[in-house]
Amino acid sequence: MAAQSLVLCRDPEVLRVLCPLLFELNIGVEICLGFTGASRLLQKRKFDTVIVEVESSGTGLDVLQQLRNDEVHRGTIAVGVVDDYQLMKSAFAQGANFVLSKPVSAEDANRILNVTKGLITRMVRRFLRIAVESVAHVSLLGSAEPAVIIDLSEGGMMFQALDTLETGAVLPLAFFVPGTGTRIQARGHVVWSDSSGRAGVEFDQISDSDRRRLKQWVTSSVREAGSTAGAIAAVTNAGVLPSRVRLLARWMRPFALAVDLLIVTAAATLFWLIGVWFSQPGGLRLPAALLVSIGLFTACLYAALFRITDTRLPGTRVVELLMSAGGRD
Repeated sequence: MAAQSLVLCRDPEVLRVLCPLLFELNIGVEICLGFTGASRLLQKRKFDTVIVEVESSGTGLDVLQQLRNDEVHRGTIAVGVVDDYQLMKSAFAQGANFVLSKPVSAEDANRILNVTKGLITRMVRRFLRIAVESVAHVSLLGSAEPAVIIDLSEGGMMFQALDTLETGAVLPLAFFVPGTGTRIQARGHVVWSDSSGRAGVEFDQISDSDRRRLKQWVTSSVREAGSTAGAIAAVTNAGVLPSRVRLLARWMRPFALAVDLLIVTAAATLFWLIGVWFSQPGGLRLPAALLVSIGLFTACLYAALFRITDTRLPGTRVVELLMSAGGRD
């Protein structure tokens, strides 16, 4: 998973310098031009670094203060962008870790962003994360459909779910360690999530025995990699699924819904045709409105039965089978 940054800046010259450097360092960039919008983003998502332009009016200092008052972002690396010495002092006073002075030079920005990347890496890599190349699922409380595990460590995991999860949500989890029959039960909180259904979860309740099993799996995976370089590659590529799996993970929800809609449409059409046949001369004459109503009722009953019995809908099952095939590439 790449580090994520929020850049709150209206100066095109600053953006022209910072954005290419952030991309080169494999740091995702979210650009925000408004301070109100930035505050909303910080409430919804966790960022590893936040770069804030502090204007001469002092605007921007409140964003730095918000970072330091927010439990989720307390460890976020904050970088201020200022154009005079007084604003520099104010930015440091509000909790900025680093400050860039305008006009921002590529050399200064590169130096500070490299240090920032190193700090983020040390904080994020408290546990070695291993990319899960085979298809593995995790059950989430409150969701009838399982999520696909993307990477896993003894401290947490990243997965692809059908629904968007709220940052900070607490989730009981149940999953099998990939490639084994070992079942793990834990509780974790969502550290970050995005609109596609991807989320990162940190375990906050897990038994010592289960944590040891996960650690053994990580150690075994590193050995199988063949060398430290192989382990680093596995970590660097965490979140990268085989091509077909990655494509399906991105579109799994709309594809699953489309398959379910196709099944319901086919069933309703078949019922309607049977009703029309019975309504022919010599048979029952059922009004068209009644046939449509019965067809809709059948579709609703179909969905309700799957929900009540806590069974995966056929569309989801088809996606899982396709992903399993993709995972063997």
